[in-house]
Amino acid sequence: MLFDGIISYLIPLVILEQGFSKTTAGIIFSTAAIAGALFDFVIYKIFKESIYRRLFIIMFAISFLYIFTIWIANTFLLFVAAMAMWGFYYDLKNFGSIDFVSRYSSKEKLSHNFGVVQVFQSIGYLVAPLLAGFVIVGIVGWEPFGLALLFLTISAFFFVVLLIKAKNKKQFIPSQEKNLPANILKELSCWKKIGRVIFPLLLLVSYGAVYDSFFMLLGPILAERLPLEPFDGIFLFAYYLPALLMGGVVGKITNKFGKKNTAIFGLLIGSSIISTMFLFENPLILILIVFLSSCFTSLLIPVVQSIFANYIHDLPRAKKEVQELGDFFSNFGYILGPIFAGAIAENFGSINTFSFLGGIGILFSLTLLIFLRKKPIIKTKNL
Repeated sequence: MLFDGIISYLIPLVILEQGFSKTTAGIIFSTAAIAGALFDFVIYKIFKESIYRRLFIIMFAISFLYIFTIWIANTFLLFVAAMAMWGFYYDLKNFGSIDFVSRYSSKEKLSHNFGVVQVFQSIGYLVAPLLAGFVIVGIVGWEPFGLALLFLTISAFFFVVLLIKAKNKKQFIPSQEKNLPANILKELSCWKKIGRVIFPLLLLVSYGAVYDSFFMLLGPILAERLPLEPFDGIFLFAYYLPALLMGGVVGKITNKFGKKNTAIFGLLIGSSIISTMFLFENPLILILIVFLSSCFTSLLIPVVQSIFANYIHDLPRAKKEVQELGDFFSNFGYILGPIFAGAIAENFGSINTFSFLGGIGILFSLTLLIFLRKKPIIKTKNL
């Protein structure tokens, strides 16, 4: 994730350096999710089985091409092409990660293992902004791209090691999966039936993506404008650090309070904290607010992933539909998020935009708290 974190930090800065506005930067960002959403419709037509090995191999190939494309990008279309690759990369990474954890985890350990995955992902996202901030002096040069390429190469090496070690490990879901029919009309019908049942969960997925996309777009921009040099990356460091701290204990928290309460109350408290950002200008206070809010909102992702994995364990036949719906709604959030973030920041500033995000999060979590039922059951007799 060091590779991904460094490039994520660079993209908004590179776009602005090429003379584009924050609004345009948001539109460019959203193309990654648009590409990902379109990819959701064809991924299981291309891959008859969602086996992590195949998905990760293609992910690495796209990642190398993506680095070089964003490196040379200087026009709107080149940036759009690069972001489309990023969308494919994220889809492949997410599908592959869910398949890997579901395949090698018992149902009782899903929350814990997704939390562990979140910890290691967070380490990459945590360190990456600091590294990028140190090597960026004034303008973005070749150094951060070279650093990202180095870490991507190292990741590919460890993936090969993983393939070797996983050969003889016990699998909790079969390698050959009998999925629901792949006809496009039948597929959409299944999406509708399953989506109606888990719609509140899908809304959580979308808002989590919106929340994250605000930080992905505006975090580096705000950090470069705060008087923090050469520690510009500490702003996003404060955002990603709680995911590392909370990832290892999310299983214990959900066991005590339940998954629904953990996700919704975490979002409510975190949103309430970040909504106060407009009251302050001191960089240290802003960083503290981001850190405290993220301690609660970082619980959302591993909890939601574990709920999806529970559905996969309970109903392997609907595995791909559940995965596709989750990823589609995630992409939908990443489409809307950057566009709104860029447009609001263009008119009201980045700090006020984060406060606006917190206000929306409060309303959204209260609404879910009122209307979200206990875990719904997917019935397959009519799928």
